[in-house]
Amino acid sequence: MNRDLKNDFYKLPDELLETLKKNLSRCNSKTNGYERLSTLCKNRGVNYGQAKKIKHEMENGMNSQSYELIGGGELLEWLNDKLTRERKIVDNSKRRKMQAGLPNQFKKSHTKDKSKNPTKVRLVRTQKTSDEIINNRAVYTETSRIRDIINKIII
Repeated sequence: MNRDLKNDFYKLPDELLETLKKNLSRCNSKTNGYERLSTLCKNRGVNYGQAKKIKHEMENGMNSQSYELIGGGELLEWLNDKLTRERKIVDNSKRRKMQAGLPNQFKKSHTKDKSKNPTKVRLVRTQKTSDEIINNRAVYTETSRIRDIINKIII
């Protein structure tokens, strides 16, 4: 999610809102997509997260009844246009800052991990006693640890 847009709210255009209100008055509360439609009408718009979710669902397999109920191609076209414009505004702003001499604006600032073992690499246990050398216990311990990790990944 674009952190610069996550709190944005987009007001629906009046023509689209009127279409949605007409659709709301024509359907009952048991109709598939009714809740989303009533929320759109009540809020008179969508926030960035909702806009992305609705756009994704409309493009990827929403049933045709719900698709038409919430505005169909008209809403999808508005969402595509609105999201594209807002993303371009943020992108252009960051590019202008970089052209003005600021460091890369697309990366989050962070602090370097200065701990002794930053990558959390475990050192191999060396065999110290004659019993460990004869029975090869250090190797078995490492193999059992690797096996446990693999089992956790698979399950």
